[in-house]
Amino acid sequence: MPVSWVQPIQISLKEFETRCPQGKKVIQYKNAKLETWSPYLNANGLVTRLTVYEDLDCTKILEIKEWYKNREDMLNMRELNKRTDWITEYFLPGHAHGLKAHVYKTMELETERTMEFYHETRVDGLEKRVETATDMTEYFVGRSDFLYYKHTEFGKRGKKVTTTATTTDSNARPVVKITERFHRNPSKPADEDVAELIFSILEEKIYLTYHLKKNYITPSKREFSKQSEVDNKGNKIVMTPDMCISYQAGSLEKEKKLFHLYEMLMKLIEDEKNSRHQIWESEIEIQDILKLREDEEAASKLSVSIYDTERNEKSKEHREAMERQLQEERQRQVEQELDYLAPFLIQVGGTEKMTKWLALRLKEDCLSDFKHRLVDKANLIQARFEKESQELQKKQQWYQQNQANMTLEDEEAYLNYCSDAMFRIRILEVRLSRHREKASLKYMALEEKLCKDPRLAEYLKFYF
Repeated sequence: MPVSWVQPIQISLKEFETRCPQGKKVIQYKNAKLETWSPYLNANGLVTRLTVYEDLDCTKILEIKEWYKNREDMLNMRELNKRTDWITEYFLPGHAHGLKAHVYKTMELETERTMEFYHETRVDGLEKRVETATDMTEYFVGRSDFLYYKHTEFGKRGKKVTTTATTTDSNARPVVKITERFHRNPSKPADEDVAELIFSILEEKIYLTYHLKKNYITPSKREFSKQSEVDNKGNKIVMTPDMCISYQAGSLEKEKKLFHLYEMLMKLIEDEKNSRHQIWESEIEIQDILKLREDEEAASKLSVSIYDTERNEKSKEHREAMERQLQEERQRQVEQELDYLAPFLIQVGGTEKMTKWLALRLKEDCLSDFKHRLVDKANLIQARFEKESQELQKKQQWYQQNQANMTLEDEEAYLNYCSDAMFRIRILEVRLSRHREKASLKYMALEEKLCKDPRLAEYLKFYF
């Protein structure tokens, strides 16, 4: 096969990521416009936008879809429906709250919204939460208590809640009714395994519906009434037969005694308290998620891979340090390969006129010059060390004089300066100590090389 006459194509990584001229490309379709950007070109991580229009003139927007990459908040896609004003956001796994999708119209609290979660990453197994101004519905997966559905109805509240409000027990929405549904627990009999549990707060009643027994078409049911016969502390209830209405599927079954019903009622009251507390925690979580989303949208931070040496500062610094170290190593090798006698041989006219006395003088001049260079290097390191120490001392004196009037930013800047200065001083101190230790060894090594140099060895052998 003949050799190609085309030169090899050279494409850098930066040019490859650009993908199109200036990193942006726009394609106009009949009723849509597609815009694409190269990664990291936009500060918010936007890489693709699809705009769908209602008319052929492309003046009325129907829908906007945006795709993102490298977002720290794991946002992957956002849809905006202009007809309904619904916004749908999709997230990749890894969000702080395990958020998978968020459907909303506004970021204000206690408005219509739907949140989906990666239930595998959550302790409570929450998969979906649907909220309106009057109720909240939660769906669960894989819970040990077999709970899979929880519906909460709220009453009206006088205060108006904003996104900056802090939800507490005092201003939380009043809970009117709680409905919980459970999957079948095989370890319990069907007439003791609760299928639906309803806490009616206003009626002060608790409704229990059990799972269907085999060969039965109606489930067992119980209705508890919470009356006001309690003590001053409210933790003791006088149980009467009319406080519990039971329907047992299969009338031959033995009814529970009053004491057992009393224990059941006390446990249900405790479960109601826990359920209401969990509802309050859910409202707090909604508020935290909305606040976090506002902060994430305001900052729009992008993540950088550790393998992206151009954008990752730590990797870039490490690579530059490695390159600098390699360059210094090459420079040392070049210096070692240099002819250390060349400058002095030029002064005497080369090796043709070499004598014993001249060889001894060349050796002494070379060693003397090397000694001066070692001393100059030590003095240079010492001067830098003293300069850094003096500047640090002046900075510390300035801090003592202005400490009372300094802000937190000034103190943080001062601490950073002191840390960097101490690091530089320590490096200079180590370099000076190492230079002093190796100076004599380098001097003796050079003297040995001069004695063994073939241009001087023949004349210097009489002196050693």
